[in-house]
Amino acid sequence: MKVVPQAFYQNSKIEKILLKGLSCILEKKVVHADPQNQRYLASHAITLVRNGKLQIETYEGNVEIIQKNELIFLPKGMYMISDIIPKNDVFTALVFFFDDTICNAFLSSFGQLHSEKVCGLLRIDFNEDLRLFTDTLTNLYRGRNRNQFTRLKLIEFLHLIALSKQGKDFVNRLQSLKTKERKSIRSFMEEHFDKPLDIEDYAYLTGRSVSTFQRDFKRRYHISPKKWLIQKRLDKAALLLRTTSNSVNGITSGVGYENTSHFIKAFHKNFGISPKQYQIQHRKNALI
Repeated sequence: MKVVPQAFYQNSKIEKILLKGLSCILEKKVVHADPQNQRYLASHAITLVRNGKLQIETYEGNVEIIQKNELIFLPKGMYMISDIIPKNDVFTALVFFFDDTICNAFLSSFGQLHSEKVCGLLRIDFNEDLRLFTDTLTNLYRGRNRNQFTRLKLIEFLHLIALSKQGKDFVNRLQSLKTKERKSIRSFMEEHFDKPLDIEDYAYLTGRSVSTFQRDFKRRYHISPKKWLIQKRLDKAALLLRTTSNSVNGITSGVGYENTSHFIKAFHKNFGISPKQYQIQHRKNALI
């Protein structure tokens, strides 16, 4: 699983037009499809497909195909996202990530609009105002290192969407995200403990504040979520080392660690041996 936009920041082929923290405006140009299409969006995102198509599958199983010159709003969360590249051409998209600080600043301009829960992905018409904004934005800010305007331009973009046909629905959805439906901690954590997420992410995804998540988790497991995650991830790593020939780097990413040296240090602290030595030892035992 890739955590974005962080993973995009490390990709030299993705242009960073404006960037500040987990809020940014990026331009993607993709020639070859990425088979690793499992993504966790650490910020809310709006994607404008400029060429090709975008396939999005939610973890509830809903699938959407976004066409050229269509916008899609994706709340922070987990998705399967595939860039569909035209034959002998490239996939291009403009992606707007905005964190809770920008979201709250935008919503402060509105009263409480919604009266019922809204869910699902939201397509947004790419009208003339949005077209003019995106064209001007890329021409004016591309390659100029003017990141101090990131917050201002993202809020302006959100207000233009609020003026579109889908504007009221868009604002309702943002407001409803503040009261996400709670999910079972037990079933969610058992399924997703090996994802590269932190406590704040798990709290959000299960519909809780961080403090409520920690309290509910400890009531269920009688241990802190941090200690539980470390042990679950290392136990899975040990199983993979014993039963597969996967590399340590491959196992690192497969059990929720993004940094191999951190994984090796944690594994050694827990088992008293490095992952590589552990794998070699169990191979020898299997041959005896």
